[in-house]
Amino acid sequence: MDPNLFHLDWERTFEVLSAIVIASFLVERFLAVLFENRALLPLFAGGGLKELATFAVAFALCRYTQFDAVSMIFLRDATGVPGEFLTAGVIAGGSKASVKLFRDVLKFRSTAYVEYLELRKAGDAPQEAARRVAGRAPKPDPDAPAPIGR
Repeated sequence: MDPNLFHLDWERTFEVLSAIVIASFLVERFLAVLFENRALLPLFAGGGLKELATFAVAFALCRYTQFDAVSMIFLRDATGVPGEFLTAGVIAGGSKASVKLFRDVLKFRSTAYVEYLELRKAGDAPQEAARRVAGRAPKPDPDAPAPIGR
């Protein structure tokens, strides 16, 4: 193909980028129900499982809707799995950014997540804080001696 014939359709590009941002918000808000759930918090605390789950949901969304941003921006004849895979990665990354927006800027947090953050600030490890929030570990006795190493 002659490189001089290449042209980006900016209107289509902005529509695709807008769809990516919207999909990122949808995925993030859907997964917040799971990730900030008191009972499920220990499963997702500190293990890198959140990112994999977010990518899996984003990829399922892209496959279901055949959303391939690469093929849409660079005008291919059809969408494909490699483009859907890449698009899912971009959506998952955008979802992580929207988590930052909702939690840190807008302060939209579940009570379980607020308790988890307080325990982390107090020095608990991620898994221990998550277990305590979920009610699976006993709360420390204030009259008991402090553990060695704290």
